[in-house]
Amino acid sequence: MTELQTLPPPPMPRGGERFGAWFDHAAAEAAVAFFPTYLRHTEAEWWGKPFHLGPWQAELVRTVFGWKRADGTRLIREVYLEVPRKNGKTEFAAGLSLLMLIGDGEFGGQVYSAAVDKDQAKIVFNKAGTMVGLSEELREAVEVYKTSLYCAELAASFKPLSAKPGSKHGFSPSGGIYDEIHEWPSGELQDVVHKGAAARRQPLEVYTTTAGLAGIGYGWEVHERAVAILKGDIIDPTFLPVIFAADPADDWTAPETWAKANPGYGVSPKPDFLASECEKAKGKPRKEAEFKRFHLNLWVDNVVTTGLDMEQWDACRIRPVSLADLAGRRCWGGLDLSTTTDLSALALISPRLDGPGYDAWWRFWLPVPSSKALADRIKRDRVAFDKWIAEGWIRGTEGNAVDYDVIRAEITGKGEAAERLKNWTPITEMVDLKEIAIDRWNSSQITTQLGNDGVIMVPFGQGIASMSAPSKELERLILTGDLNHGSNPVARWMATCVAFDDDGRDNIAPVKPNRKGTPKRIDGIVALIMAIGRAMAPSEEDGGLDDYFASLARAG
Repeated sequence: MTELQTLPPPPMPRGGERFGAWFDHAAAEAAVAFFPTYLRHTEAEWWGKPFHLGPWQAELVRTVFGWKRADGTRLIREVYLEVPRKNGKTEFAAGLSLLMLIGDGEFGGQVYSAAVDKDQAKIVFNKAGTMVGLSEELREAVEVYKTSLYCAELAASFKPLSAKPGSKHGFSPSGGIYDEIHEWPSGELQDVVHKGAAARRQPLEVYTTTAGLAGIGYGWEVHERAVAILKGDIIDPTFLPVIFAADPADDWTAPETWAKANPGYGVSPKPDFLASECEKAKGKPRKEAEFKRFHLNLWVDNVVTTGLDMEQWDACRIRPVSLADLAGRRCWGGLDLSTTTDLSALALISPRLDGPGYDAWWRFWLPVPSSKALADRIKRDRVAFDKWIAEGWIRGTEGNAVDYDVIRAEITGKGEAAERLKNWTPITEMVDLKEIAIDRWNSSQITTQLGNDGVIMVPFGQGIASMSAPSKELERLILTGDLNHGSNPVARWMATCVAFDDDGRDNIAPVKPNRKGTPKRIDGIVALIMAIGRAMAPSEEDGGLDDYFASLARAG
């Protein structure tokens, strides 16, 4: 008996006897040996070093490439690998793709890396190309092109694909890597690849992912199938489910939980990294949810996460902020308009003079058709609008609907309403107003008017693409104490109402409440986020905010 045959085989997939399953020791160990023999790592301190598989990776490879059917072909045709971030999943997937390209010896083989978009698909593909470049043996066997790897001896190729079926019908894949499938809206592309592989003798499809949003998308569908197979509710020996995750009841702050969920714990991810990320997440519900999803592989129940940390909001370094305090200073604005009877908000921010971050100032407008209507609204919404109007935090306007002429008059001093405002200096005469960001929807008239008055108006999208970066910056400013919100009570109330929509790719945007279904309002926070977004944008005039901070430092 050879040394290879003395190693115990991994467990046979449940139901394998139907295919006459047997374990090929030589094939299993040859597949494991392929990694350190021909592949080199592509990142960090492991760069250029032989790719020795970790125990969990070696177990997976031995199972997939060792268990055979009676006819000698692979028993397993699909692999589902669900593992937290930083466990080398992408590096491992790149190695598997080269093993499928070369190790299978499939003439005319077609291996594909597929993802939700082409850039994501290229991550695995580019790593595989780097591995080829680091290996003298592979450089002689595989040609690296911009959009493909080609093995001339086998006339086989490896290419990236986006998760859009398009015109991909008719090709004949021998292998596929489906990356981060929790981001896939559907399995349409996988279905095309799967059907195209029917002519191959032993095709292999590998799904890789971290946890995503429960009940949403193709990733959840495959996850549920994998869990059912692990439980024995479904018997399918051709599908290998491998899931590394904590249990929902586990203590998410405990290192033993981190080790349980992360098979590479101690090597990658490193304990000090997870300890740091955990500490950042404590007391911050959205960050806690992200930690559990990305590092403990727990699926999130819904797409709306919790809002701003009000304890940190109240702990910010605060001093009063009036419009006079901003006189002569560079400011960016955000204007969030209501359509009829609700609050509208203007937020101005200016870099602080006493440290990093911003001073923030708001003006709110609320239609007040009558004292009875205001009293009814206060009773219904349980919000002290009358007190805030009396204290000057909100300007009550006459009529049943928001008066855009008043808003224009307060900003620029122009328009019919300007004559009705007493003892008021227009904002544009007080501060160095660089620009105002405004929602593109339903704002064309006032945008045009303010533009004609000399204000630079910037349309600002309300979706995740536009709102994510400034929303995260707002969170950061609050957590570091660098947002001086002047203890504005209306802004604080709105901050308590904020919830964020998470697209599953670590991008967020505030969710506007149903105005008819809830008294919650977030107009002032949306205006603040837009203002932050414009302050973050590079300026064609002078190089942007970084240059401005530098000039303040030079001025002492």
